[in-house]
Amino acid sequence: MKITQTGPAEPELSQLVQSDKAINPARRDGSAEVQQSVEPTKVDISAQGRDLQRIAELARRGDELRADKVQRIKDQIETGQFHADSGDVSKSIVRSEVARLLEKP
Repeated sequence: MKITQTGPAEPELSQLVQSDKAINPARRDGSAEVQQSVEPTKVDISAQGRDLQRIAELARRGDELRADKVQRIKDQIETGQFHADSGDVSKSIVRSEVARLLEKP
C-alpha cells in the first residue's frame, strides 16, 4: 500500500526549499557553518497521522503474515498433516453464499 499526498502543500514546500537555498546558499568549498540548537526538535503528529502510520504498518505486516500462513498450510498439505475443521468450512460456505445472495439486486 502506497500513500502519496498531492495537493497544495507540495508547491508551498517546494517554494520554501527554493527560498531557503536562495537565502542560505552553502559554500562551494564545503565550509558552511552549522548552528546547533540547544532545544531538541519536536514534531507533532495528529491522531489521524498516527492512525495512518498504524494502518500502513499493519498492511506491510499483514502481507508477510498471510504469506507465512499460506506457506505453513502448503507444507502441511504436502506432508499430509493438514486437517480442515468441517464446522469452520461449512460456516465459511454459508457466509459466502449469504453474502452473494444479499448482493444480488
